[in-house]
Amino acid sequence: MADAMTPDGILRACAFLEAVWREDGAAMTTLLRHEPGEQPTPVLVAGLGDLIMQAMLPARLGIHDGMPADELAAAAERLDSDPAAQVSVVLSETLKALAPTAAPEQAAIIARSLIGYLIAISEATEDHVLPLINGLREAALRRGSTI
Repeated sequence: MADAMTPDGILRACAFLEAVWREDGAAMTTLLRHEPGEQPTPVLVAGLGDLIMQAMLPARLGIHDGMPADELAAAAERLDSDPAAQVSVVLSETLKALAPTAAPEQAAIIARSLIGYLIAISEATEDHVLPLINGLREAALRRGSTI
């Protein structure tokens, strides 16, 4: 399970995703700067991706709160053997491993990978990318702590 992200971290990750999507080099450069003690933006983007994957994959297989234990066990087994879930875990682990030392170009690749994942795993198209990012931003603001 990924560590909880702060709303500010989610907002910064969303801003970087948007800057990459819009190919706004100035915004990307600004968003990659961080103060000592702050998590680097690529780490936030990879963490956000992990949170998104953790939320989307169980839902895709019908896993929800309140399921009877036997149904939950069967659904968890399906999740563990689902090819999309397996690839998602590999992608998430790879992005999280690359993120701490990512150069600016690599940070953009991490963001593009997450955007591509969102498009591939959902019914979204490229036209939905900015609304998806805005939805993540709004969720962070509404919940005030984690998605």
